[in-house]
Amino acid sequence: MHHWQMTEMEKLHVSEQLKAEELCAKKARFYLNQSRDPAILGLLQQCVDKGSRHVNALSSLLQEAGLSGTARH
Repeated sequence: MHHWQMTEMEKLHVSEQLKAEELCAKKARFYLNQSRDPAILGLLQQCVDKGSRHVNALSSLLQEAGLSGTARH
């Protein structure tokens, strides 16, 4: 657990980045389900996995700051 306080501006930036990462992962999952090329499938799966890690990390930061871990749309 971090021992620092996140400013309101930092919370806003992290929330916005969380929304962007969620959208990126959603798009990668969409294209993953559309593709049949094994090389493309592997690349898209890496994108989905990385996006999920980013979403989890940003959600954790927001939870530690006392906010919900999901982006508000």
